[in-house]
Parts: sequence; structure tokens; C-alpha cells
Amino acid sequence: MASVTDFKTRFPEFASVADARIQLFLDDATLLMSSPGKWRDFYDIAHQYYAAHFLVAAQFTERGDSGIMAPVNHKEVDDVVIKKAIGESLPRTDELLSTSYGKRYWNYRKICLVGPRGV
Repeated sequence: MASVTDFKTRFPEFASVADARIQLFLDDATLLMSSPGKWRDFYDIAHQYYAAHFLVAAQFTERGDSGIMAPVNHKEVDDVVIKKAIGESLPRTDELLSTSYGKRYWNYRKICLVGPRGV
């Protein structure tokens, strides 16, 4: 598992963020990344990208922009329009793809956690 020092070395853009705040998001990522063995050699790097994603999401919320991370769905069928902008309890791909850090985490997740597929 990565330390705050490892995190700040990988992401110098967060150098001014308090160590305790970074540790909080590293801990959150640890709780949500089950089975470290399944991540092979990618656990530490994926763990840091996931924590960075959480940190950026928190910074958006801190600035009062809480809706930017919520999944938005828009469907139109004839005259009926359905819009949904309420976050769900499980992380969705579109939420992870909302930050560059989440995109990198998602790529590592696909590499490590997706099994063989039949055609």
C-alpha cells in the first residue's frame, strides 16, 4: 500500500494538500480495492490513482461544484424526456472517467480484474 510520501512523489500537484487529507483518501481507496492479490504488481499505482480521483472529486465539492461528478443520463423518446442527475451508491464507469486520475485507475482495473472473455 502506498504512503503519503509515495503519493506526493507521484503527484506533485498535490504537494500543498495536508498529509492527513491525502491519507484519508488513501484509506478510502484501500477499503474499496478488495483482494490486493488480484491487482498483481499494479496495486500500489492503481491505489494512488484511485485516491487521487477521490481527492479531485472532493476538491470540486469543496468549491461548491458538487454536481460535476454525478452521472447524468438524458433520454428522449418522442415527446418524453427523462433526465437523471442523482449519484448512485456504486461507482460507475462514467464517474471514474470524469477525472484523468479515475481514467488511469479504470485502465488498471480492466487490466487486473477482467477475466478472459469468450467470443
